[in-house]
Amino acid sequence: MDLGLKDRVAIITGGSRGIGNACAKELLAEGACVVLVSKDPAGNAAAARELGKSLGKLHPDRVLGVAVDLTDDAAIAAMTAQAVEKFGRIDILVNSAATVIPQDFFKMGDGELRSLLEQKFNPAARCIRHAVPHMRQRKWGRIINISGLAGRQPHYPVVPAALNNSAMLNLTKALAAELARDNILVNAVVPYIIDTERQDDTMREWARTTGQTEAEVRRQRVAKLPVGRMGRPEEVAAVVAFMASERSSYVVGAAWYVDGGGAMTL
Repeated sequence: MDLGLKDRVAIITGGSRGIGNACAKELLAEGACVVLVSKDPAGNAAAARELGKSLGKLHPDRVLGVAVDLTDDAAIAAMTAQAVEKFGRIDILVNSAATVIPQDFFKMGDGELRSLLEQKFNPAARCIRHAVPHMRQRKWGRIINISGLAGRQPHYPVVPAALNNSAMLNLTKALAAELARDNILVNAVVPYIIDTERQDDTMREWARTTGQTEAEVRRQRVAKLPVGRMGRPEEVAAVVAFMASERSSYVVGAAWYVDGGGAMTL
């Protein structure tokens, strides 16, 4: 099935590893150009090189790596300008960057609470503000916000993730109604327990917070999934690629679960 992504230009935050990196690979395979964005200069450069190599002698220049601190609005503006200078346009934004890990709410101070949304929601909002004007110029755009099941199914150990993900879903729905008139479609993808380095960090922190071993936490969480296993990043990326494509032209303001059946909400 042709997704109509050839020569589309996608900015992917959190693109150096995990779900973001898998999204970059999937979009590249569909013929898109990708801008990898992450905070770590060395890691981002290495990821960009690897993706370029994966294209062989075809078009390694279809990958641009830009190290960006997403708490810095000026840096995001510069990255957006660099993407346009390199590829001439911005068609797709995948907000996949996040550092949200479990924390004990009652041990969080005022400073941590005030900065909570800076971990995920605020960076995504900044990237949207800078990308949308370029999409409006061409009357075509796709914004895919990677949320998380805690946004719909909160519980105590994941208060920070729940607040960020709920905010992401709220913004997705609000912007979807506003931007659809410009043929900019905004949707969310809601993964759960995906086998990534970030998931390993979450498992370790959850174990520390609850007093369990990491093995116990992992076993209990996976046991809740009807499929009986963690998801793979490429399984999330496949859904993201569809949402970014011409084939999703009537999907607006949706939140697609990629959760192995873990969602207990309607």
